[in-house]
Order: sequence, then structure tokens, then C-alpha cells
Amino acid sequence: MSNVAPVQASFGQLRAQSFSVMCSTRTRCNAGCRFCISKITPGTSDDQEGVKVCTMASIEKGLRFAARLGASHMILTGKADPTQEDDSWLCDVTELCSRNNYLPFIDMHTNGLLLRKGKAKDKLLPLMAKLGLTHVTFSIASFEADQNKFLMQIEQRPEELIPYAVDLELHVRCSLVVNKSGVSNFEEIMEYVRCAGNLGAHAVVIRELWAPEEYSELNKDVFGWNQEYLVPIAEIEEQFHQVAATRNQWGIQELDPLPWGTKVFVVGGIFSDSLHGVNVTFARCDEGTHCATLKSIVHKPNGHGYRNWGHNGDILY
Repeated sequence: MSNVAPVQASFGQLRAQSFSVMCSTRTRCNAGCRFCISKITPGTSDDQEGVKVCTMASIEKGLRFAARLGASHMILTGKADPTQEDDSWLCDVTELCSRNNYLPFIDMHTNGLLLRKGKAKDKLLPLMAKLGLTHVTFSIASFEADQNKFLMQIEQRPEELIPYAVDLELHVRCSLVVNKSGVSNFEEIMEYVRCAGNLGAHAVVIRELWAPEEYSELNKDVFGWNQEYLVPIAEIEEQFHQVAATRNQWGIQELDPLPWGTKVFVVGGIFSDSLHGVNVTFARCDEGTHCATLKSIVHKPNGHGYRNWGHNGDILY
């Protein structure tokens, strides 16, 4: 029996589902998403001079803490796209987690712009997969090319990107931000899920636009856009719940919820491969921060870990 005492919180033993590494202080992304969370996150700056990346020593400290709390995933993310960091740094942090078996899964959240074949970093994804990357989450606003380009302001080509990652045997997830200018209701979400699944994606996470009470002054336009085009996902989540309770044409079934109560579903029978299935979950920016299981420990370039992306007073280590 271990003599190490569990980490305690005011509400009992603290747990964590994942460990999110904010790769660097970089905030200028290579996409221009109209709903960008980073541009309205407090503390965001347009100053790109002297970008600081997380040190390996501080990440290892955070990984040890996350492992103690039972986390399963390390997530490479940031206020800009992780692929904008040096390849060597991305490979080193992937190998650090994998080599020492800190956490079993390593995910990277990216728009994938630089990863497609023929692009500047088209060798990066295979190399990271060889070093231990197990998951990749692609932010894709729509599978309608014109709509996606309008919302993200890049030419993404998910029809190339997703099969490329699937061929590397990565777990591929698509991140969808619902909004009135794009995918906005149950039927459109199901068409998005069908398109993702037909390309080989294994999961879809449905996200809500973020319009917080406090926000960065850097880009008021994004905050205003999010307010205007907000689609509450609670109603859509409830619709999934109701449909799953019946025999339905989409093969939607409900599974056990996540620790903070978010519902989880599976979809099957609507894809070109009759055996393929897609996992569907919902996500809000503020979930999992006030319960005994944190959605994610947020590790920042200053070397410290936090319960969330917001207030730096909510520090863990």
C-alpha cells in the first residue's frame, strides 16, 4: 500500500481528467477564427516579442502532479496553434511524457493547417506519432468549404487532414463550435458528425461560444460576435438525450456522463462504413472547475499549474 497521501481539496480528494500544456506565451494564431477564445481571454497580448515556451523541467513537474491526480491525457494546446512552436520542442515534450509513462495518452489540439501533406510541417505528425502522440483534435468549424473558410479564415481541407491522421492510427477528434453563422442546430450537427465519421474521425466535441463577463480588450469584435451568434448548447444536449431514449435514425445512444455531469453519446449506422462509430460529447469553457474532478490542469509558461485558463490566483502548484 502506498504511503503517499492523496492530494486533498476543500471538497474531498482532488482528481483531474487531463493536463493541458499552454505551449508558449504566443497569442497570434495562424488562423483567424471569428469566435476565437484566445483573443478574449484575460491577459492576452498582441506583443509577440520574446515568446516564452514551457520548460521541460516545469512540464515534468506538472506531469508528476497530474499523474498523482489520475489524469489520463496530456494535451498540447495554447492561445495560438501548437504547431507554430518549434518541431524539436513539440517532439521533446511528446517524448518526455511517453518515455516516462507519466500519462497514457497525448493529444494535440490544432487547426492542422501546417500538417497537411505538402505544407511546411507535413512530416511533424508522423514524427510525433512515432514518439508517443496518440490523439489529435482538429478544430473544424464546418465541412462546407466556403462556410469553414469564412469562419476560420484558412483553407483547411479536412477531407485530406483527417484521413492522413487516421492512417497514422491516431485517435482523431473534431472540435465544433456551434454558432448561428455556421452549424447551429441538431440536424446540422448530425450532418457534421456524418461527414466527420465518413472521413474516419472517431469523436466529435460540441462547444459553445464563449462570451465571459470579463474579457481582454484586445479584440472586442470577437466578444461582440460571440454574443450575437451564441447558440446555447444545453438545449441541443437535451435533444440528444431525448433522441437517444428512442429508436432513432441516427443510431444515437447515451453512455455514462463525465464526472462533472456532461452527457456522452455514441452515433452509429449513418456512415459509409457500417461498423464505424463516433463518440459525441459537449463542452463549455467553465465546466469541471468547481468539482472534485478537474476537467484539466492548465500548465502555463510561467511554470505553474492552475484549475482553469482564467484567474492566476486559482493556482495548484
